[in-house]
Amino acid sequence: MGQPQQLSNFHYAYMDLIRHWHPESELYTGADALFTAVENGWQIGDTVRYEAHWLMGGRSVTVYYFDLKLGKEQMTMPILTTPYIRRALQSMNVKLVAMAEKHTQPVVKR
Repeated sequence: MGQPQQLSNFHYAYMDLIRHWHPESELYTGADALFTAVENGWQIGDTVRYEAHWLMGGRSVTVYYFDLKLGKEQMTMPILTTPYIRRALQSMNVKLVAMAEKHTQPVVKR
């Protein structure tokens, strides 16, 4: 796993929300759950995968997949994109790797 993360690098101090997340509880989560996990000792891996989900009207949402490790435990935490997580990713020492894009917009045959 990657180097120990310093929460001050992510400007976490202004976030008062503590949010627990578990893979069986919901499909995606927000940056607050990621930073709660880091605060609780989970280490972020060296690579963060991401995937764009295309929606109607040409809009998309990006999901970032963070591999986390705490002792012998491992999990992947899917984080929905926000301006905050994009800024945090710029300051993290991780490699971003694109996954296949998901096209959820219906195909219209003419």
